[in-house]
Amino acid sequence: MSFQTFVLATGGVSFLFGLLFGALSGQTTLRILLFAVATAGLFLSVRTIRRTIGRQSASALQNPLTIKAQGLFDDLFDPMLNGLIRLLREKNEVSGRLAEVSSRFEGVLEHMVEGVAVTSPNAQILLVNAAFERILEVSSTEAVGNRLGLVIRDVAIHQLVEEVFRTRAKVVREIEFSGGGKKKTLSVVATVSETRDGSGKSYGIFLFYDMTTIRGLERIRKDFVANVSHEIRTPLTSIRGYAEALTDGALYDPELARKFLGIISDQADRLSRMVNDLLELSRLESGTVELRLGEIELGVQTDRMQEVFSSRLRDRNMQLRADFPRPFRYISDESLIELVLTNLLDNAIKYSPPGREIRIFAEQNDGIVTIGVSDNGPGIPREELPRVFERFYRVDRSRSSNISGTGLGLSIVRHVATILKGRVEIKSDPGEGTTVSLHLPQKMLRATSFPGNS
Repeated sequence: MSFQTFVLATGGVSFLFGLLFGALSGQTTLRILLFAVATAGLFLSVRTIRRTIGRQSASALQNPLTIKAQGLFDDLFDPMLNGLIRLLREKNEVSGRLAEVSSRFEGVLEHMVEGVAVTSPNAQILLVNAAFERILEVSSTEAVGNRLGLVIRDVAIHQLVEEVFRTRAKVVREIEFSGGGKKKTLSVVATVSETRDGSGKSYGIFLFYDMTTIRGLERIRKDFVANVSHEIRTPLTSIRGYAEALTDGALYDPELARKFLGIISDQADRLSRMVNDLLELSRLESGTVELRLGEIELGVQTDRMQEVFSSRLRDRNMQLRADFPRPFRYISDESLIELVLTNLLDNAIKYSPPGREIRIFAEQNDGIVTIGVSDNGPGIPREELPRVFERFYRVDRSRSSNISGTGLGLSIVRHVATILKGRVEIKSDPGEGTTVSLHLPQKMLRATSFPGNS
């Protein structure tokens, strides 16, 4: 029944009751009975309307986007529900767009490598991302709600915050930050952003770049250039000096000429080894090394190393001892392992005093093969150990300046370990000798397929 029909029916019934009420002018009892019936009918009509409104409203709230008025008074509720549905759909669309924008913003923020902090004008942190937590080593719960200067206790940060809100211009600073016991170099870019709604609100946006690795690489690059220049200049100076001496007359003294030519030849060999090592290191770093994995017998390799270094060992009255069971078989690239052994033995012979013993050891444990070289030399101070794998790095140059070498051996060893998915470890103490170990995962090597495997 439509609401219009209900109203007309109610009006008609009321009119009939009115006529009847008027006709019963002399009959009080009937008039009272008729009045009671009319009152009861009115009460039931109002109650019916109230209950209908309740049921329709409840249905609309349960499924507001698809509900359609049904039952009594549908022509009354259709316009109301259609308006409600339209408003709810518009709200749902706006909420969906806001959720999408928020999701994109959070996704971008969380995947940024730069640390981000958003602050109020008084530098109170409102928002940080995961990179901020990682770089500054502070959790979001500790950061949000606190002032930026309290989270990062550094005078440069205080000055930066003050300047950026005073000038309203982009400010860039590079600061040294100590967090978690580690020193970091941070590049901070700060700016103030105004809201677009005309409210005049502003927020501070701070970007933190961790420049520690980059600065470290820059230092290594500078040291590398300086060391290359030094290492090349030294033999070139000797070659040029003795060549000039020969030109000036030493050539006519057979004994002196032979001595000078021997020095020139030695220095030329030194330059040649340096160039070869640099080329080898460049090849290892290029990522184009083709692994040729196969079964290797370490005893055979050690015997070959004994032959290669026999004259140097004999000249220095040193012995090479194999400290592993025979046969000792493992899987790897034979040429790369020999490159490692050659460089480790070369260092051990150079830096050990005459008459000492050098040991090649090996063991297999839990799918890991360990191959290493141990000497009884002067050892390396603990503070120097992190840098010994850098190119051309020498421990105590004043003492090692008379020892020939390129300073690239351990760098080559480290890159070989990386290529073989292993790791290199060095243990040393002053006066206790040095041990360098190469750890290779055998299961990985067996399961991995490389081009050119034999």
